Amino acid sequence: MDKITREEALKRWESAKKQKKNMVERMREMLYEEYKARTGEEPVSFNVLI
Repeated sequence: MDKITREEALKRWESAKKQKKNMVERMREMLYEEYKARTGEEPVSFNVLI
């Protein structure tokens, strides 16, 4: 297995963080709409376990 450079590792890490942020936002929107449709109320908070 080849070693990767520090820059490549940081690029991969930043990419993973961006993907996670996008996924959390999509989940938040989906759960928000689902909760509102089910209860008729606005959700107060949204928690994500890391």
